[in-house]
Amino acid sequence: MTQHRHVTVIYTMAGGGHLKAAESLKEVLEATGRYTVSLLNPYTELMPHLDLWERLTKRTSEDIYNQTIIGQGKTGLFCLIYYAGILLNFKLAYKEGRKLLGDYFKNQKPDIVISVLPMLNRVIFDAVEDYRKTVENPRSVKSAVLITDWTEYGRHCWFNKGRDYYAICGTDEAFNKAGSYKNLSGRVLATQGILLMPSFQDSSTLDKSTSKTALGLDPNVPVVCMLYGGQGSWRMKKLADTLVNQPPKAQVLFLCGRNTALARELEQMKMPFANRVVGFTDNVAQYLGASDIFVGKPGPGSVSEALHFGQHLLLDRTMALPQELPVLKWVVKQGAGSAFKSERSFLNALSGLLAKINHNQQPVLARPNKASEQIPALIDGIFTSSET
Repeated sequence: MTQHRHVTVIYTMAGGGHLKAAESLKEVLEATGRYTVSLLNPYTELMPHLDLWERLTKRTSEDIYNQTIIGQGKTGLFCLIYYAGILLNFKLAYKEGRKLLGDYFKNQKPDIVISVLPMLNRVIFDAVEDYRKTVENPRSVKSAVLITDWTEYGRHCWFNKGRDYYAICGTDEAFNKAGSYKNLSGRVLATQGILLMPSFQDSSTLDKSTSKTALGLDPNVPVVCMLYGGQGSWRMKKLADTLVNQPPKAQVLFLCGRNTALARELEQMKMPFANRVVGFTDNVAQYLGASDIFVGKPGPGSVSEALHFGQHLLLDRTMALPQELPVLKWVVKQGAGSAFKSERSFLNALSGLLAKINHNQQPVLARPNKASEQIPALIDGIFTSSET
């Protein structure tokens, strides 16, 4: 009988990328038959009482991030103040947070702890070290960071000091950044792309016409997919109003995520072009696979998904978080897409892309993402490594 190793994945609901990464890890690792995976959101399951933002505002730090920073687009000074508050929160709560996590690990007995979130990693790995002291073979307990951003924003934000963990990176920028830290020498691992749900691999062999037909769309008309992350954004309503005034010769998909109020408003609009409003869905891969143009915030996960299917990218500068600026820079430098700020620049860029598509000009080559296929072997390798 195959012995299952126990994996604990630490995530947060601040944004959708961390949860997606955690769920992807669970799916791909358990599919091997060698791993059992537990997911933990420490902010809500272990230490909600340590949330400084909730004490000050009566709203959790995750709610502020999702509803105000992402939902309302307050990505400038407000966002930076929020990040500063989070860092202060971690310093103030370090001792109790470390104990809570350490006790959790002693109870759950993981063989490896994988973090898919930033800023809290020093607390997490110090708690792992406390747990190691309670097991027969401390070197058998492993730990790793799987970065869900394009690269690290701020020194040691993702990759903390210490030689007690591995770094798993999905972009050259993240790989090079992690490799620049001496403490991670020999411990930086690469995947071909940021980890996506395995369903993206399953649907990548279908051509766009087949994918459009499967969704009941016209296979001969370009499809624009508007997606602002798992939490959605009211910015989509502004862009929809703009398209009503100047209708595109295209079909438009509005993927609203968990923003049910936004979905209701869009559904009530009379749009003079073919459209479909979609609430939260697990079939994002199916919609993206049928699309020709991606419009949205420059989230590393969403951009990686669009690149996987070979889409033209129109990225919204007004919605860029500080850690998403490297995504914008890479997309423009690589010629993989363009960025817009005003509604007018959005319309001009969209019209230009639709004209190119209709005349079969400058087709976009897909950039296949293989991370979900590569992760199990990387985790196996961590266990066979002679290092701690």
